[in-house]
Formats: sequence, structure tokens, C-alpha cells
Amino acid sequence: MQMSRYLIARVLAVSALTLVAALALATWRAQFDVKREELGAAESVRLFERLYALENGPRADVGATLAVLQRIQASGALRHVRLDLRDALGHALIEPAEESAPTRLQRAFALFAPGLRSGQRVSSGPWALHRDDGSVYVATLWLDPASEQQEAFGNLLGVLGLLAGYGIAVLLAVYWASRRALAPMQPILAAITRYEHNDFSHRLPPQPFREMDAIARALNHLAATLDATQAERRALSLRLVSSQEDERARIARELHDECGQGLTALRADAAWLSRKSAGQPDLHDVVQGMASQCERLHLGIRNLLSDLRVPLARESGAGVPLRGLVEDLLRGWSARPDCAVRFTLRYGIDPSALPDERAVALYRLTQEALTNVVRHARAESVEIVIEHDADGDVCWSLADDGVGIDALDEAMRRGNGLAGMRERTWACGGRFDVGAANASATRPGLRLRARFARDRAGS
Repeated sequence: MQMSRYLIARVLAVSALTLVAALALATWRAQFDVKREELGAAESVRLFERLYALENGPRADVGATLAVLQRIQASGALRHVRLDLRDALGHALIEPAEESAPTRLQRAFALFAPGLRSGQRVSSGPWALHRDDGSVYVATLWLDPASEQQEAFGNLLGVLGLLAGYGIAVLLAVYWASRRALAPMQPILAAITRYEHNDFSHRLPPQPFREMDAIARALNHLAATLDATQAERRALSLRLVSSQEDERARIARELHDECGQGLTALRADAAWLSRKSAGQPDLHDVVQGMASQCERLHLGIRNLLSDLRVPLARESGAGVPLRGLVEDLLRGWSARPDCAVRFTLRYGIDPSALPDERAVALYRLTQEALTNVVRHARAESVEIVIEHDADGDVCWSLADDGVGIDALDEAMRRGNGLAGMRERTWACGGRFDVGAANASATRPGLRLRARFARDRAGS
């Protein structure tokens, strides 16, 4: 169904119902006006009957007749005429009521409809009523348009009220129909929000309106394309990371097999030369310098092998000992004489939920983060947390109390530090976040977080 047809159908339905209600109200109003006119005519007939009785009736009935005339005058049912009755001396027995002042609303309407203003009363009479007993009464009938004016004013208010009701009903109908018609936009907007966060697994169901359904199908096609593209990019990135680890492993083997053995032999030769040149001071000093250089070079290669040995542990078939590797990494940093940072590790990971690729990723994240902290953060303490959350996901975080980063977005775009950590996390199916560790402190520090869903282990 088209949305325009849906809206038009709902508005027409409400308009038809409003028209029926207006006809029913108009019918009721017409019946009310007819009954009021009938009652006014009947009271006018009674008025003339009582005036005739006042002139020709028995003397004993004069008081009752005057009382009836007063009730007719005061009842308000008498229409178009008002009675003024006086005795022979001019004393008022029955007087027409004073005309009530028009309301503000009536005056406002009278500005646009002069016919609604109260006109001047026109008299009919006076008529002298001579009784047989010699008493005389003078009756004057005043033609009063106030009742018709009030009726016209009431009808005008009724029409305006009807139009206002019709307008409100149409507006409510349009609002209700629009809400029903635009209700499918909520899941569409929710899907777009998920796509903005790189969650392309969500698919929209068929929509009730043709336009919305076309949008939903287009979004589903776009999400499927982006999901496939992202899967290919993630696989490519993962292969790149794996290639880097393989290259690290190859370099580590070469260093271990070639440079390590050569340096060991060179240090042995230097030790032999040192013993043989003990009696030759100049030569002995040169040999000692060679031995010291060989020792420093051997220590540097050993540290480099320590950085590259994660793939070697993986190749052993026993899995990556992440906790031990991280603890060794922290001990290595703590042992350096130029490092005054206090390190804390909280580890609580189920080994079965941590495949080798993810364990390597967590180690590399810790390695890169610690290097950045020691070199740039000027921090005093660092806390590393590797554990499961309430949903069973693997969560890694590293927080320091250093100076933090001012231009975080720029830091994420430049270089290979934070950007490389985010790319590695994304390649392993996780999500990487960066923020201040303590936003209210003068030294906000930095908190890095990575989260890997448990159901995507090994992906």
C-alpha cells in the first residue's frame, strides 16, 4: 500500500464520521429550535388569553390572572414580545425585564455582524382594557428581537464550534495516521544507527508501505554488501597480521640460529683473547672492549627475541601462555633502571575462550600500550585488566595516570601506535576504545579498552 493512499483513506474516513456527527447535531438543534418556537407560540396564545380574561373575567379572578401573566413574562419562554401592564393610575403591574448587556464575545461578533446587535424595541399599543366594574388596565406589547438575536448568536457559535471540532478531528486523524504511517521509520532509523556502528548483521523485515519497503530493501542490500566487504577486509587484515607474526617468527629464528650462535662463539673467542693478552695492556683493553660490545649486542638480541617469541610459543603446540608472557613483559619493564612505573595486573581468563590469534593480539596490545606509556605518558602507575565480563566476552584494558593525550582523534589517525592497535583489534573481531582514565583529574591519563565477543572466538 502507498503511504499517500493510506493517509488519504484515513482522513476521508474521519471526515465522513465528522460529517455524520455534524448532521446528527444539526438535526438535534433543529428539533430543539422547533420545540422552543412551539413553546413560545403557546405562551403567546396564553398571554392573549390571560389579557382577555383580565378584561372580561370575574373580579375574583383578577389576582390569579395577574399572577399567571407575571409567570408567563418571567418564564423566558415568551418569544419576540414582552408585556408592559399598568393600572389606570399608571402604576406598573408587569414590566418587561431590562435588556441584559451583551457579553464581550457578543460585542466582538457584532463588529462583523451588525445584525446581531440588540435593536431598539418597538411597541404595539397601548391598549386600554375596560372591565365591567369600571377598572381600567393599560397593556403595551413591546416587540423584542433579543430572542432571535440570541438564537442567531447561538447558531453562529454552534457553526464555529462545529468547524473547530471538525478541524481538530482532522488534525487528530492526520496525526494518528501519520504516526501509524511513520511507525516503520523507527526500526529503519534503529538499523541505520547499528550500521553506523559497523554492525551490518541486522536485516529489516518487509514494511507495510511501498515506499518504506523500498527503503528497507535498499538498506538490507547495502548492509549485505558492506557486511561482505567488511568480512573480506577483516580477513585480509587478519592475514596481514598473521603474516607479520610469521615474519616476526622467521626473524626470531634467524636471530636465534645465526646471530645468537655467532655471538656466543665471538664472546668465547673474546674471552680467550682476553686471557692471552693479559700481559699486553693495550691489546687487553681492546679485547675487553670487544667483549663488552659482544655482551651488549647479545643482550639486545635477547631482548629482541623476547619481543618476538610469541609465535614461537604458538608453534610449540601448547598454546600461547598469555598470562606468563604478560607477567614477563611487566617484569622486564620493571627491571629497567630508567622505569619508575608501578605495574598492576588483574587476570581472569578462561583459556578455552582464548584462541591463539586472540591471545597474540592481546599480548601485542599490551606490549604496544606499555611502550607508549613508558615513553610518553610520564605515568606513575599502570593497571592492566584481562578478564571476562558478565556476558562472557573477553575484555582487555590498560589505564595509566599520566598526562594523557590532548588531540586524541589526531593521534588515532597518525602513526602506527593507537591506529595499529585498533586495526589489530578489529581484525580479530573486537572493538577498540580510547578515552581518559580520569577526566576530572589534572593528569587525566589514558584508558585503552578492547572487547572481543565470546561467540566469535576463533573468528
